[in-house]
Amino acid sequence: MSTRNTFNIPVTPSEFDTYQNTVVPVFVAKATLYGILPLSITNITASKIKWDALCLICDTKATHSPGATANRNKFQPEYYDEISTIINDYLLDNILITAADALLFHIHPIGGGKTPLPAPTATTKGVIAYKEPLAHYFSFFNSATNKRAKPVGVSFVELRYITAIAPPTSIDECTHTVFMNKKLRKVQFTSADEGKKAYYFGRYVNKNGDAGPWGAMFSAGIV
Repeated sequence: MSTRNTFNIPVTPSEFDTYQNTVVPVFVAKATLYGILPLSITNITASKIKWDALCLICDTKATHSPGATANRNKFQPEYYDEISTIINDYLLDNILITAADALLFHIHPIGGGKTPLPAPTATTKGVIAYKEPLAHYFSFFNSATNKRAKPVGVSFVELRYITAIAPPTSIDECTHTVFMNKKLRKVQFTSADEGKKAYYFGRYVNKNGDAGPWGAMFSAGIV
């Protein structure tokens, strides 16, 4: 009986950046060996250049801003999908893949002795605090327990939001995305946002990248 494989790609921007910096150079270096078509390599190389430039802007004090972060986060799903497509199409069940490269790509057999990690079922409620001008600080409560502790296996809270005068009609109108963890609990605004409101939706995401349901919208003024 053949073994079926799966893989996982980190979702948080910092972890995703480390992952793409590891795997994309291997794609390029071993494209011929692993049968990755030249067009796929051309496209993924261009995407890596774009992603690295967006990350550099976010990491440089002189250019870092909410807008720069939003541009990086907006491009991440597209780049994520390109990497995922290459792994799915050329590498997932490729018998030539070395064990070391499979580990780098996060390819592993389905099942085995490990218990699958279910997607979160609880929603998260966000509470906003004011600690400085033009910034919101967050605490999150688990709807299943009404406590701050995250559900088992949850890695972070995905937060989508929009700054506006009127509330959005759906989450699709929320153009900004941030990933909240122990180190990041803040959304920063600019003076152009003063007097508006920020409208948020949040959800739990587990260590496999599986997301739970979105919680109810919540909001606060920007002062």
